[in-house]
Amino acid sequence: MVDTGRLTTFPSRVSALSKILLYLFVVLLIGALLSPPIYWAVQALADQGILKGLADHPFHRYFSRTTQVTALMLLIPTLLWLGIRHPSEFGLQRNPHRTRDLSAGMIIALVPLLILTWIYLAGDTYRFNKSHEFTKLLRILATAGFVAVVEEFLFRGVLLGLAARVIGRWPALLAVSAVFAVVHFLKPVKAMVEEVHWYTGLHHLGAALSSFPEPQLFAWAVVSLFIAGLILGYAALQTKSLWLPIGIHAGWIFGQQGLQWLAKFRAKPADEFLPWVGPNMVSGAVPTGLAPLLALLLTAVVVCLYLRYASSSQRAVGPGGR
Repeated sequence: MVDTGRLTTFPSRVSALSKILLYLFVVLLIGALLSPPIYWAVQALADQGILKGLADHPFHRYFSRTTQVTALMLLIPTLLWLGIRHPSEFGLQRNPHRTRDLSAGMIIALVPLLILTWIYLAGDTYRFNKSHEFTKLLRILATAGFVAVVEEFLFRGVLLGLAARVIGRWPALLAVSAVFAVVHFLKPVKAMVEEVHWYTGLHHLGAALSSFPEPQLFAWAVVSLFIAGLILGYAALQTKSLWLPIGIHAGWIFGQQGLQWLAKFRAKPADEFLPWVGPNMVSGAVPTGLAPLLALLLTAVVVCLYLRYASSSQRAVGPGGR
C-alpha cells in the first residue's frame, strides 16, 4: 500500500491539486508564448538554407509540438515539487505478468471490435475500400503502440496516481476518466495562419478550447471516451500496473484504425444511422452510437472476468492506496 499520509488533510489536498492545475496552466501558457518565436526562428533558418523541411509546416504544428515538449520538460520538476520521487508513489509496482496482461489486453479489446466490424459490414454500414495499402497497417500498429504507451503513462500513470493521492482511488477514477474524455477535443485549430504574431499562440489556445463538434456528436463521443477511460483506469487500479491498460488501448486504436483502412463509413448525412452508429470523432479514432457503446460494455465485462479469474499470485488494490 502507498503511504498517502502527506495528502490526507484538506489543506494538503488543496495544495497538491493547486500544483497540478498550475502545471497545466503553465504548460499551455509557455506553449502559446514560445511557439511564435520558434516559428520565426525556423523560418529565418530556412531562409539561410537550414531546416528547409520544417519551413512548410503550418503554425499549429509548432504550437502542438511546443506544448508537448514543454509538458514533458516540466513533468519531472512538477513531480519533485509534489514530493514524488519513485513510480511506486503513483501506486505502480513491477508486474511479473506483464506479457500476459499486455497480450490479454489487446485480445480483449480486439474481439468485440471484430464482432462490431462484422456487423457493420454485414449491415452495409461500412463498405470495403477499393484499394488497400498493406504497409499502412504497420504504421497503424506503430501508432497504436506509441499512443497507448504515452497516454496510459500520462493518464493512468501520472494523473490517476496523483489524483488518487489527493481525492482517493474511486473519485480519481471518475475525475480522470472525465478529463480523458474532454481533453481529446482540445486540439489546435488546423487553419492556415498567413502571418504569425506574438499572440497567435494565445489565439490558437482560445480556439482549441472552443472548437468542439455539434452537441449531439460531442455527447456520443464523450460518453464513449468516458467509458473507455473507466475501463482503462479500473484495469490500472486493479493490476497496479500499466501493462493491461496499454494492451487494451493499443488494441482499440489498431482495431478502429484498421476498420478505417478496411472500409468506409457510408452514411450521408453522417448521423443517418444514429442512435445506433454515428461518424467517428477525434481524427476518426472515436466511434459514436449505441453499437460501439455495447462493444465497450462487453469489453468491460471481459476485463472484469479476466481480473477475477486470471492466474496471478497477487492482485493489487491500485494507485493511491485507498
